[in-house]
Amino acid sequence: MNDGSYEIDILRPHLVDCAYLLVQAVVPTLTLAEWQQTVKSFLKLEKVVTATDRQGVVRGLCIYCIRDHEVVGKLLDVPFLVAASAADDEGVARALLNHVKAVANSARCASIRIWTLEPDNWRRMRDPAFFSRWDHGLIMG
Repeated sequence: MNDGSYEIDILRPHLVDCAYLLVQAVVPTLTLAEWQQTVKSFLKLEKVVTATDRQGVVRGLCIYCIRDHEVVGKLLDVPFLVAASAADDEGVARALLNHVKAVANSARCASIRIWTLEPDNWRRMRDPAFFSRWDHGLIMG
């Protein structure tokens, strides 16, 4: 998907180490080796997409998955949505958000939840008890 100035695509192997810098900005204790290992399991559980500029530089990252929530039903859950561009944070965030909305629409999700960015998201994103709670993030219906 091309959203204006940014190409939104699944995380490609050659961009894994570049994308790590965005995740590490939110989760400073995460090592490169942990990130590389976790990326392998993402393909089974979550989707990871990057926003790259015309030069191929990673400017944003989004991790999401579709889950069934006991209250709202089908939910697109977004534990990480990170934009990092000195010149165009807003444009990067908009491109990622447009992608998330398109995925939710295509999958017929009832709601989208974008988590508040916190270092603990890394360990909480696969915690079923935390998933069920409504006290974190922004819910869009």
